[in-house]
Amino acid sequence: MTRRRMWVLLGAVGSLLVIALIVLLIVWRGGAGAPEGEAVGRPQPHSSPAPLALASVPAPTATTDGPHPSTCDELYSPAIVAAFGDLVLNPAWVAEENSDVNRGSGDPELIALIDAAGERLTCVWANANGGSGLGLTTELVWVTPEQSTQIQSRLTAAGMNCYEELGGMRCLIETTKDGELVGESHFLRDDIWLATRYVNTGPDGYTHDIIANVWADE
Repeated sequence: MTRRRMWVLLGAVGSLLVIALIVLLIVWRGGAGAPEGEAVGRPQPHSSPAPLALASVPAPTATTDGPHPSTCDELYSPAIVAAFGDLVLNPAWVAEENSDVNRGSGDPELIALIDAAGERLTCVWANANGGSGLGLTTELVWVTPEQSTQIQSRLTAAGMNCYEELGGMRCLIETTKDGELVGESHFLRDDIWLATRYVNTGPDGYTHDIIANVWADE
């Protein structure tokens, strides 16, 4: 073999080795890459969704499909107004702070139920010049059926005499203490509660008169 042919053969072998190395390099580079779609770098924490705000549940309110007097004057006939004599309806002093005017009941649990009901009319018959030994307070309260059930249960538990009357439930109690006549009259019908407490006064037919005026159209 001549020297020239030997160099040609070595050159061919060298070329083949170079080509083989290039192919191996391409294959190796392709396999070393990250698979398609795979995250590169440090994993990132997923953000947590913000908590959903819960809608507040409104307190139950009484329906107002029935009668809805807006003032105490609407509750009374001229005859009952005259029967109170010198007592006046809602004198200015009863609205003063610490007036200590009577509520529609003397029972703490019934007072709490009146306050919990929300909407109401407070009608006070009292001396025009201030507190005295005579007075009557009626609180007309709008209630839900659930509240009405609670009220009836408490009226019975408080020892009142309850019976059906004029399309509703009437409850009465009256006592004499230290020479004073103190009583309560309660009436529940539809979504209305008439809570009345009186001291040494109370015209005959007072609650019946309110019922006749409030439910005049029924």
